[in-house]
Amino acid sequence: MTLKSKAVNGWNLYALIMIPISLLVGSAMTRVDLSNPDDISSLIQVSVRCSVPWLYLAFAASSLQQLFPGELSRWLMRNRRMIGLCFAGGMAWQLLFILWMVIGYWHYYVDEVFTVIDLATQIPGYLLLTAMTLTSFMPVRRKLSPKQWRTLHTASIYYLWGLVWSTYWFELNYYGDINPIDYVYYWGGFIAWGLRVCAWSKKRLRLAAL
Repeated sequence: MTLKSKAVNGWNLYALIMIPISLLVGSAMTRVDLSNPDDISSLIQVSVRCSVPWLYLAFAASSLQQLFPGELSRWLMRNRRMIGLCFAGGMAWQLLFILWMVIGYWHYYVDEVFTVIDLATQIPGYLLLTAMTLTSFMPVRRKLSPKQWRTLHTASIYYLWGLVWSTYWFELNYYGDINPIDYVYYWGGFIAWGLRVCAWSKKRLRLAAL
């Protein structure tokens, strides 16, 4: 199977990613007590951990194409929309569990989970992610000019990257319940940012040489 195969492109790729994510989250749901807010809170973490890699890949895709042109980077760019939609799909699971907490265990959510900083940063993140998702489909995308679409998606993916990466930065620097995966996602986000910086520098040097 090559990277040009229909099986690993477009909506088939989306299914290849989202079905395992949904099965993993569904499996996690069967192993916890869904009447216990602590366990529901743990499902929020599971859904986020299933989503983050796809955000980092979408964030770094164009940089990888500039820095390492080849079949793999072209495949990433060709499927960046689907990879981004996989991140949105995983975060939809997180939103489900957050709403579950808010509706069923409001006092616990306010006392143990919710902070003002979360409200101030996460709500804009969800709004931007929703806007990106909707404008990934042509009937809605046509309502924006090319410049408006690029501005929305560029600003949004930087915001989402910063929101996710800073979460792991705070986790490693201010909290004691550190999981090994937190290091992976912290450094993964840092590398994705580094690739952006390197690609930008390469482009500037190329323009300066003209």
